[in-house]
Amino acid sequence: MEPTLLSSPTDTQQTELPTLGRSIPRRGNRLTRAFFTFLMRLFGWRVVGELPDTPRLVFVGAPHTSNGDFFMTAFTMAALGVDVHFVMKHTPFVGPVGWFLRWFGGIPLDRGQTRDFVSQMVDEFGQRDQFLLAIMPEGTRGKDHVGKGWRSGFYYIAQGAGVPLVMVKFDYANRRRRGGPVLWPTGDYAADLPLIQAEFAGISGRHPELMLSLQGQSAAKEPVA
Repeated sequence: MEPTLLSSPTDTQQTELPTLGRSIPRRGNRLTRAFFTFLMRLFGWRVVGELPDTPRLVFVGAPHTSNGDFFMTAFTMAALGVDVHFVMKHTPFVGPVGWFLRWFGGIPLDRGQTRDFVSQMVDEFGQRDQFLLAIMPEGTRGKDHVGKGWRSGFYYIAQGAGVPLVMVKFDYANRRRRGGPVLWPTGDYAADLPLIQAEFAGISGRHPELMLSLQGQSAAKEPVA
């Protein structure tokens, strides 16, 4: 089976706020969208591309070289009014911080559970008609991770849930959040990964020295931090 890989967006397609299809789950209101749009413009960021009109998918974000990647991605999605979710350790989900994280779509992950991360997320998709999940396959940032490959959980979640992968590129050199293209997993991770990673070639993260190699990786299923 050949992977379905739609074309990547170019700067000629860019808009401040792409038009969203009716199937995309929404979050916030006019005021929150205006506030986070202001923050994006304040920091000089723009959005390039369009989101596919589908209620369930996995966003693949890279290159992930800074904790700021999370905040700018969260601001971008809040400006768009998109109800996207991310997973992190359950310990910060208390008090006001916990409310803040949940509003932004945070899902607490209890690593003490016997089920692996991939299975937990596939089950999460199975329980929801609308669910957009954002994953950064490079995992935890830091010099100790330089040279290590992408974690493959994002791929097996999409395959197990029967949803597409949508690339999101953190282009710090040009201050762009680039959305697209879309790829449907074929089940052959070793064959699909080079196609996925090729879409991030030439994209520079905030700290290029911390960018992971885009060489072919092992096809083994791994948990994602």
